[in-house]
Amino acid sequence: MIVTFALLGNVKISSTGCNCPRLPLMKKLLYLGLFSTAVGLLAARTTDVLTDTGVTMENIRNDALANLTAEQWFSFNSTSAMRKMAKRIPEGSRATAVRALGSMVRTYVESNDFKTHYLDWLKGQYRVDERYSDEAISQQEKNLNAVDGVVAEQLNMMEQAYAQMDPAMLQMAIRMQLQGRESDLASMDAEQRARESKEIAEVKKMLTTTEGKPAEFKKQFMAYNARKMKQEVARNVGEEKQNLAENKQRNGDYRKQKAEFDAHADYRPLLRQRLKDFIALCSDVNFDAKVTTQGYRREFVDAAYTSKPAEWKFLYRLGKEPVMEARSFARNWLADLEKGNKQ
Repeated sequence: MIVTFALLGNVKISSTGCNCPRLPLMKKLLYLGLFSTAVGLLAARTTDVLTDTGVTMENIRNDALANLTAEQWFSFNSTSAMRKMAKRIPEGSRATAVRALGSMVRTYVESNDFKTHYLDWLKGQYRVDERYSDEAISQQEKNLNAVDGVVAEQLNMMEQAYAQMDPAMLQMAIRMQLQGRESDLASMDAEQRARESKEIAEVKKMLTTTEGKPAEFKKQFMAYNARKMKQEVARNVGEEKQNLAENKQRNGDYRKQKAEFDAHADYRPLLRQRLKDFIALCSDVNFDAKVTTQGYRREFVDAAYTSKPAEWKFLYRLGKEPVMEARSFARNWLADLEKGNKQ
């Protein structure tokens, strides 16, 4: 876990004065990334380091992303069980556990699962809406261009279906259908009712003028249905064209958002920077700094250390053994990243 601590630039830890080793662990520690999981929760055995420390893969999964993507502060909430385990850690065992937990974190961060998790988070940051992508607009244009062919095919299928029907049977079926349509008018809203009433009136007029002439009715009814279909298609095409025009206007914003997304899609540059920041921070800590007791507080003898930032004091409290191991792990990881970047 130590490595995710290395993902850090700054850490927010509520503190004043020295915050030296005798201070109790806070119930909710704001750690320098997941490093605190490695150092504050170390166990003597490393054959099953997650069990030994009480850390779960879900802890790693959530906190790795949170600490990598945070703009400034990094956090990790320890449980009571984790803190109890930490108290049982003997000196000399911490470096080994740091390496084991660090390896667990690195393996996860380099996995496809983490990449997917990171990209899902990134999509939420840049709100890339694929409805306005070049591909979506191109498909929308293709669909519009294909409308005429689709309509012609549907009209042909409709004509073939009507051709099989007896004119007199069709006329009788339409009369019966109108009764059901009229009974449904009461359940419609005003706009639907007006449109449906108009269509019913048109069909009734057609039935009246072709009374006793089923063949003529069939001819007029087929023409009526074809005309209605074309009108409906024309209305839909008009709406779709307007929608396409709006999508094209938003395409410019989409391209900007997509460019930002693509620029951050590779998390490794951010990871390299977090590692560099952590290495520099570790190197700056003077573990030989002297402290003195003043009342219930412990203060640095050298006042210059009192003004050090909270993250510096946090590392000082953790002690040289785990912090130097964390720095070594971070250096090795960074070296591998830099090597891969040059290839």
